[in-house]
Amino acid sequence: MNMEDICKICHEDSTSHSFSKLCEIGGVSIFYTKPADATKYTDKEGILAHYDNMLKHNGDKPWTWIFDSDGFGMKHALEINTGIGIAKLITSKYSKNLQKIVVKNPTWHIKLMYTCVSPFLSTKVNSMVEFKYDSVF
Repeated sequence: MNMEDICKICHEDSTSHSFSKLCEIGGVSIFYTKPADATKYTDKEGILAHYDNMLKHNGDKPWTWIFDSDGFGMKHALEINTGIGIAKLITSKYSKNLQKIVVKNPTWHIKLMYTCVSPFLSTKVNSMVEFKYDSVF
């Protein structure tokens, strides 16, 4: 996978956004994000394009999303429009093959964000969200 085809911003600076494919396990693509590590966490349009292109590249393969909220603070939670945009994108284009969303290391800030964006997720996607305090799976 060529990052230049996925996100030109991240191709130039890999710390810009945070959403990458870690591996495949049993034919399921595992994606990982840790917004606290993204230097351009306010770049809504760039982040949405990054997610869209990455998931488009995954094709029809089933996928799981690990959302590591370690370090996710108020400055991230205030980017509510980015969260809503991601929720709408996943629900409208990529929920068909989504297996689950694992929120690792949840902070109260991520729970606040989830409360705000959950109305923009389909019932199906909302049912796939798991908060994990001690392990990924």
